[in-house]
Amino acid sequence: MNTLYEILDSLRIVQARLEDALKTPARPWQGGAALRGGAALKDRSMLLYGPRGVGKTTFLVREAKARGAVYLSMDHPALANLSVYTVAEALFQRGVMQVCLDEIHYATHWSEDLKALYDAWPDRSIWASGSDSLLLSSGIGDLSRRYIGIAMPFLSFREFLVLKGYPDFGVHDPFSTDTTWVSSVMAAGNILRLFETYLVSGLRPLFMEGEDRYATRILQVVQKTLEADIPRIVQTVAQNHFSLMNAVLGYLSQTNIPVVQVNSLCREWNVGKEKLYALLQAMEQTGLIRIVRKPSDHAARSIGAKLFLADPSLYPALSGKEGNAREAFVACAFSSARHRVYAAQDEQEGDFLVDDSFLIEIGGSRKPRKKANFVIRDGADYPVPGVIPLWMMGFGW
Repeated sequence: MNTLYEILDSLRIVQARLEDALKTPARPWQGGAALRGGAALKDRSMLLYGPRGVGKTTFLVREAKARGAVYLSMDHPALANLSVYTVAEALFQRGVMQVCLDEIHYATHWSEDLKALYDAWPDRSIWASGSDSLLLSSGIGDLSRRYIGIAMPFLSFREFLVLKGYPDFGVHDPFSTDTTWVSSVMAAGNILRLFETYLVSGLRPLFMEGEDRYATRILQVVQKTLEADIPRIVQTVAQNHFSLMNAVLGYLSQTNIPVVQVNSLCREWNVGKEKLYALLQAMEQTGLIRIVRKPSDHAARSIGAKLFLADPSLYPALSGKEGNAREAFVACAFSSARHRVYAAQDEQEGDFLVDDSFLIEIGGSRKPRKKANFVIRDGADYPVPGVIPLWMMGFGW
């Protein structure tokens, strides 16, 4: 049987391979810039979470290389019977100053171990990441005085362009009508066509492995999330529950009215309401669906006013409705830019209420504003007062 240090030495070789395979340019993620700068966030301890496939592993590997840290993925079979504390302490005893622990939720008692490591090694840095935001959020509750939780969102259109070799035009407020900035972006290439490509195959950096394989890869990510992450949140997930969740995803991609009927689903799939609500909540927390509620909806168990696929690029992968994909992207964009998004109280007046301040209507290139403050139009190129081109929403984060 290999000793702990032999295992760690073999995993350093794995890290070297991962570092050698890093692609350029790097994702210009603003959260990453804040961590590197250390001004806005604590540098010593961090929990990074977000949906599968958004680039958490690549970020940790890149940062480990830059900082001379040790990167380990806690789902590696060689670490299956070892605690986080045992592994990190062995590295610290060998003089390692920082560890980056990926897929932390695969380790047992990870929250307790991270807390103990923080207290026992005050001069060392510990970064951890995981796909399961509900587990990490609960862990952050226990570790709030020691670790800061950072959510990595889906790729913005700005980041997509950078990864495709275009300049970084910076984060831009979509409510601004800065025509100089818009002209500089439009001059860089066929932005509307690039934006169409982004919506189909650019919300996760999987496109760097080949845009023609994006739909297949993203559906694989969805199944991995259902099969590996959901059972860690919801106890006793049966086979019919997986079928139910797949049916919900398929239904939301195709329906004209993005909401589910609780009683109908419970009867059809023979599940109780509490189980259905638990499954939907887990799907929301793991980045599969986005539940948009009305401002007055504070219920712990709620299906909200509208349900969308959280990743807008899932709609074309499932041959879904274009109108729902538009609304899903706007909800995704505002949420990623840390705005609060609600369903409008009256759909005859608008689609979304943003930050309790702006009423938003969403549609095609000729969509009227109704009674909204702004209409977001797909296919529009330049903004005018009260009208925001959909592509500009992709520069908000």
